[in-house]
Amino acid sequence: MKPQNLNQLLVYSFFLLFLSSCNNIFEIDADVQARQALLDLTEIQEKFYQENHKYATRLADIEKYNLKYHSGIVYLEIEKATKESYRAIALPAESTTARVFAYDTDQGGFYEMEQDEVSRYVLGALNHIREEKQIKQLSEVTGWILMAGMVFLGLRFFSRYRSKENNSALWAYLLCLPPMGWSVALLTNIEANVVFTSTITQYTWGGLVFALLALVLGSSWFMKNKNHPAPLIGLAASTLGVSLLSAGVMFYMLKTFA
Repeated sequence: MKPQNLNQLLVYSFFLLFLSSCNNIFEIDADVQARQALLDLTEIQEKFYQENHKYATRLADIEKYNLKYHSGIVYLEIEKATKESYRAIALPAESTTARVFAYDTDQGGFYEMEQDEVSRYVLGALNHIREEKQIKQLSEVTGWILMAGMVFLGLRFFSRYRSKENNSALWAYLLCLPPMGWSVALLTNIEANVVFTSTITQYTWGGLVFALLALVLGSSWFMKNKNHPAPLIGLAASTLGVSLLSAGVMFYMLKTFA
């Protein structure tokens, strides 16, 4: 692979990882329950419409469909309904994330509200929640800046020491970076009320594989080469340390939560 193509691949991969971090990967249980309750309601509304040629205006109208949700955790309401349209909302009864879900037939169906609309439903602690989110986002941005610096460092080593003998050490370093970033994300976001979803499980297994692969490549470089360039020794030592720590974090998370 040409250095220019390699640089492009790493930049694109970093960009995709950054975009994925912006999604709500780590969700608390109350938000998951609120969203599911609303989706269940929409299915029941369609059944109700097929039978009555109109939408239900109150939750009491659909009692026979046995809509199950924990009313102490989730606040669910049909805000308005006509013969041909309706709007319903769902959110945690005591929101700590300021996430509100809505289903509005006039607005295309299901969506998650933006901040300007959220303020109508989340009261009291909204400013505190937003401050906590801003602090968390600042920490994430700082982490990504550090990751970018480490990627840049790896590319510098790649351009300077790339050879048949050193490629395994260089690739080991680059491979250990995604597991490191993901392990930091796990340590930062996993709490007792966070749902360890299948997506998180898949990412964690993938990160564990990358970390172990980095360990194998880095170790093999140490064993196969006698005359190591001093800068590469430091790089490889860092790779092995980071890979071990990352693998340990992800193994613990999988054993504890998966």
